[in-house]
This record gives sequence, C-alpha cells and structure tokens, in this order.
Amino acid sequence: MHESQLSNTGQRRPQPRSRSYDERRTLFFDPSGSNSDLVSAIEKSSWRVDLATSLEAAEKLLYNTEYKVAVITLQSTDLERIEQIESMLNRHPLHWVAVVGPDVVEDDFTAGLISDHCYDYYTLPCDTRQLIGTLGHAFGMSLLRPASALPEPKADASTHMVGNSESMRNLHATIKKSARVEAPVMITGETGTGKELVGRALHNQSPRSNNPFVTVSCATVPAGSISEELFGIERDGVSRKGKIELAHTGSLFLDSVTDLPAEQQMLLLRFLQNGAVERLNGTQMIPVDVRIITSSNSNIDEAVKNGQFREDLYYRLNILHIEIPALRDRLGDVDNLAQYFFNKFATETPGRIKGFSQQAKIAMHQHPWSGNVRELLNRVRQAMVMCEGSLIQPVDLGLNAGPGQEMDHNIPTNLDEVRAKAEGEFIRNALERNYNNVTETAAQLGVSRVTLYRLMKKYGVTIAGGGRRKSTSS
Repeated sequence: MHESQLSNTGQRRPQPRSRSYDERRTLFFDPSGSNSDLVSAIEKSSWRVDLATSLEAAEKLLYNTEYKVAVITLQSTDLERIEQIESMLNRHPLHWVAVVGPDVVEDDFTAGLISDHCYDYYTLPCDTRQLIGTLGHAFGMSLLRPASALPEPKADASTHMVGNSESMRNLHATIKKSARVEAPVMITGETGTGKELVGRALHNQSPRSNNPFVTVSCATVPAGSISEELFGIERDGVSRKGKIELAHTGSLFLDSVTDLPAEQQMLLLRFLQNGAVERLNGTQMIPVDVRIITSSNSNIDEAVKNGQFREDLYYRLNILHIEIPALRDRLGDVDNLAQYFFNKFATETPGRIKGFSQQAKIAMHQHPWSGNVRELLNRVRQAMVMCEGSLIQPVDLGLNAGPGQEMDHNIPTNLDEVRAKAEGEFIRNALERNYNNVTETAAQLGVSRVTLYRLMKKYGVTIAGGGRRKSTSS
C-alpha cells in the first residue's frame, strides 16, 4: 500500500470513487424542442445525453435508465402542463438543473416547483459553460449524498411552541409577563391550539419552575371521582393526597375547567379563598401553596351567563387571561409547523420523502384548520405514511376537494380567481414568515424585488407599518 493512502493515524483513507465518462449520462427534457444548441454543447463536454421532447418520452427514459442528474427546460408555453411536470419530478427525485424562459420564474407556482425539485437553475439565454459546470457539480454531489433537506424549524426554547407570526410573538410576550406573577391564569382557545403547552410554559418560566407541575383533565375524570382526584381522601386510616396537595409549591393546571361539576366548583372556590384543602372524610384543613392555571376550549362567558359555571369562581380564576390564536389566524406559521412535524417523524418513514410539494403547501394555506395545530400534526403524520413519491401531495394530506371536506365559503367562480386567491395568500404568508422584509421574501420566492412589488400590487397585498427586519436581540 502506498503511504499516501494512509492517514496520520495509520488508518487507510477512503479513496474517491472512480468517475469515468461512461457514468456521466444525463437526461435532457426539452418540451419545446428548441434547445438543440444546449444539447450539442453538453455532448461535446463528454456527457452522454438522452433527449426527450415529451413527458411520455421523458417518463420512459427515467423508468428504464439510471440517471443521477437531469436537465429540464421550461418556457411559458410549457406552463399549461406544469402540474403533470411536477408529478414527474416528484416521482423521479434526481439532481435536476432547470433552464427556463425569463418570464417563467415570475410565476409563483413554477418558482416554488424549481425551489422544491432543482439543484440549480439558469434563465435563457444562458452561458453554456456555466450550465455544464453546474451539471458537473450536481453530478459530483449526487455521488456524495442526497439533496440537502430544509433546515429544521425550531420550537421556541421557552415555550416549546413553533411559530414566528406576529400573533405568536405576542403570545410569547404575554406568557413571559404572566409567568412573573403569582395570580391565577385562565387560558382560552379552540381545541388543538396548545393550551397545555402554554400552561407548562407559564410554569417553566415562573419562580416555581423547579417544583411540581400537576395536570387534571376535568373533562375526563368521572364526576363521582373528581373530588377525590382534586382534594384527596382519608379512608380506613389511610390518607391519599389529591392533585392540589401534590402540586404544593408548584402549579396546578385544570384543563377544561368548565366541565367541573357544581359541587366541585364550590370546593375549588373555597380553596382559593382559604388557601387550604380538606380531604374527603378528613377533619382538618391542610394549607397548600399552589398557583392555579386553568383552560377552556368552550365559550366560558356563555357558561357563566347560563349558570353552568359559577360567576364568582370565574372572576377568581380569570385574574390574568391568555387567548391562544387559532391556526387559521396565523397561516404564516403553517409551513414551519408542517416542516417541524415532518422532521420530527422522519425516522418513521422512507428516506425518499423529501418534504412538501408546492401544491401541498397551497392546499395547507387554503384549509380552514378547524382542529388547529393538532389537526395539522395528524395530517402531516398521515401524509408521511401515505406518500408514494418524493414530495407530499394534497391527496396524501387528505386536503383535495371531496365530500365532507371543510371548504372556504368564499369559493372562487373560475380558475383565474382560484389562482389569484392562492397566489395572493401565498405572498401574504411568505411576507409574514420573513417579518415583512421584502428583500428576504423575494429571495425566498425566487423573484426580484420589482416582481414581488408588482405581484403585491396585483393581489392587493399590503404591509402594515412598512417592512421590518427580524430582530436579533434576545
């Protein structure tokens, strides 16, 4: 063995794979058939080129030949079949290099498609030497590792909640302020918005963070057992502490507090007034130091009004109030949440699934999310099991239109209106993700600032208070 093959530890260095010209084979998919000059230039650079000028021919070659890289050309006339083209790209996750007409990248859907599927792209007319160089780089990268995944969205370190929308930033700030004080907190919000997460965040950011956090679901404990569950019991000489005592020096989270029966509401009110509990069958009052955090997914004001929930208890519990926004009111967080759940469960699914198609992203932004974040998690996990291609499609999420699906009541009447609504909403959400920074949003969408401003004007998208950059302060 030649000594140059040894590392300084004496171990054999991994040798590079042989990369003969026979391996350098590429598909050139040219639907318009107008780029023969590029084909000739690539062939003269020691590449073997298989030309396809129709989807059918491209599919046949892709199924019968092993390619590591491929070229696709797109002109404005090809956009009529863009959904079929995306389906083909989805079935064949190679290192694609796109060569596109100057107006093609101005189309949001196509820009997203290129971003999802392509290693790089060039706008016609392009420098053939640069194109060939990029094709070589893509080939080399394909031998080393698969295409890079998107960066993993992170949950907020203090709340463990994902989202950078304005409403979520306001929620984080409210949690931080409320955690500093000892007053009871009532958390309201729709099912699936994360009320227990907020309750835990309040506890974890409070001076009680090193002490117990105890939860009780008032909706699931049988009515006959709720008093014993909360206040404990003394029976046959044996004492059992209730959840209130177990939370001593810490926090007690009462989920779905409006489901407490009337008798237990009275006992809870007495505890809040006296700071002490009396176990069932007990004879003494036991002082307990605990912070009470409650939640409700119903209209608690209605429950008070119709006598289902005691008004005096309501005012005792609702000293501080936190309302969690519904997911439909922070659609700018949907992409990050979906990617966060995708990354979280990636080990459960085949490695070929790369993420979400552009159509899936649009479908997620159109969906009303009546089940909020919990529904999104369930749909993403389902899609990761059902997906048969490299990118998750709307049908995998169960979001394509069909009987029983929740639909937007403001239904567009033609395809132009559908496209305008989807593109306008997509731009709004992209701006929100980038804190209304036009430059960053344009770069993310793959368009120029001028084009983005034109699209914003076209779809009536405005920025309240002007653009701003993401704060880097702690």
